[in-house]
Amino acid sequence: MFKHFLVPLDGSQLAETILPVTQTLAQMCRARVTLLHVVEPAAPATIHGQPHLMNAAQAETYLQARAAQLTAQGIAAAWHVDTAARGVANAIFAHGLELQADLILLADHGASGLKSRIVGSIPQQVLQRGEIPVLLVRTASLRDHVFECKNILVPLDSSALYETALDAACELARLSDATVHPIVIVPTVDALSPEHAATSVILPSSTRAVLDLAETGARQYVDEKIAALHARNLRAVGHVARGDVVTKILERATAVHADLIVMATHGRAGLDAFWSGSIAPRVVNRAPIPVLLLRVKNA
Repeated sequence: MFKHFLVPLDGSQLAETILPVTQTLAQMCRARVTLLHVVEPAAPATIHGQPHLMNAAQAETYLQARAAQLTAQGIAAAWHVDTAARGVANAIFAHGLELQADLILLADHGASGLKSRIVGSIPQQVLQRGEIPVLLVRTASLRDHVFECKNILVPLDSSALYETALDAACELARLSDATVHPIVIVPTVDALSPEHAATSVILPSSTRAVLDLAETGARQYVDEKIAALHARNLRAVGHVARGDVVTKILERATAVHADLIVMATHGRAGLDAFWSGSIAPRVVNRAPIPVLLLRVKNA
């Protein structure tokens, strides 16, 4: 499923925290890796207090060394320096398409979360066009950490739309002998989104009844998915929770010792609104583990 990774690096140690994840997944998927640095006009001398690559010559030396480290681990690694001055986000996206990469891996430096100019814009552009999945990590959570893939958490919503994430998680689980943990969260009345909260005030009893029915349906849906995964000889443990969606995802990730969260999200018009206040960015901002984002089916 994932055979060619694109990994942008800026020369900082913070950006390099993506490399343990890259190495593990590349070995697992037998994927090749292309390291990328985009030379910026008037690039800063430091980024987050660490040296920043200033020119193409520095970038070439740096990427050659990092590629050699991956090659020493049995990974087919190449590198490229972009000097086209088309902007970091545009360059990463363009190279993803040109190189036919099927996964972009990015480190979030953490200072501004998804509002940072790279990590904020790349998922928007990639997911909106629906071309390439994006794996994001918070650098603070993975520093000096050896990444393993033994437990994969997959948030779902009882519909087929988001099962792109389940398909990807199952493929990774098959390659790594991991356990898949599908979860569906049904909100409580006080955890409803603003657009539904008004209805709950006017019709509180009806709202509770609808949510209770949703929980029953969610349990049936999860049971069916678990049975299907077991039939494929995959280890799987399902869960249904009530409450705030993001909080319950993170609680479950901790409870099952998840190494990776795999989520599907929309990639069509209106993505700016989605990314400003919806589930995926809040999970990425708070998750202590990598989050893999894919486009929902038929979006």
